[in-house]
Amino acid sequence: MNSTLLAGRTVVLTRPLQQSIQLERELIALGAHVVQMPLIAIALPLDKGEALNTSLANLQQYDWLVVTSANGAAQVAGALSQMSVRPKLAAVGKATADALGVQVDFVPTIARGDELVAQFPKGSGRVLLAQAQDVDGAVADGLRARGYVVDAVAAYSTEAVTPSNDDMELALRADAVVFYSGSAVRSWCAAFGATSPKAVIAIGKPTEAVAHASALRNVAVASEPTTDAVVAALHGLFQQPNP
Repeated sequence: MNSTLLAGRTVVLTRPLQQSIQLERELIALGAHVVQMPLIAIALPLDKGEALNTSLANLQQYDWLVVTSANGAAQVAGALSQMSVRPKLAAVGKATADALGVQVDFVPTIARGDELVAQFPKGSGRVLLAQAQDVDGAVADGLRARGYVVDAVAAYSTEAVTPSNDDMELALRADAVVFYSGSAVRSWCAAFGATSPKAVIAIGKPTEAVAHASALRNVAVASEPTTDAVVAALHGLFQQPNP
C-alpha cells in the first residue's frame, strides 16, 4: 500500500468525536489532514430505554445477549458489570466487544452484521438483540433463521447534528468524507445536498445504499468499520485518476 497517497489530503470524519480518535491518529500519521465534523449524536430511543431496561432486568431469561455496535454495547455495559451470572455475549466486532467491558463469547472474524449472522452458532434458545432504533431487521431475521427466538430492542437512537459554517467550508474543500451510517449520510445531505468531496467512503453496504440513494458520487465501501479498512478504501479511491 502506497503510504504517500494520503499525504496532504483532507479527510472529513463524521462520527462522534470519541469514536474517531483512532482513525484520526492513523490518518495524521499517514500525512493527511483531518476535519472532525460529527453529524450524528447518540440519544435515548423513543421509549427512553424502557424496553431495554425491562429486558436487562430479566436477562436471566436469555441464552445470548447480542450487540451490533459500540453505542449499543455502551448502553448495556453498566448492567452487565453488576451481574455475576449472565447469558453468553456476542459482539459484532472487537471495538464493540471492548465497549461491553467484560469477556465476550463470540465475535465474528469480520466486523459486520451479516458476518455475525453467518458465523453465529446454530442452535436454539432466546436472544436479546440490543441495537439502534432505526436499523433494518436483517440481524434479527438472520438469527431467527439460525434457530433462535429473538427479542430485538432499541438501545439508542441517533440525532442529526448541524455543522457550523466554518466546518462546512472546510468540509467542502476536503478530498474525502467518511460515513459510518446512513444517519450520517442523511445529516450530511440535509446540510450540503448532494454536494460532497470527490471521494466518499461508506462503511458497509447499508450505508453505501443510502449514499447512492442520496445521489452522492464516487462512493467506495470499507469492508468493515476498522481503521485499516477505512484507510484501505481511501487508498483505493485515491489510486484512481480523478480523486
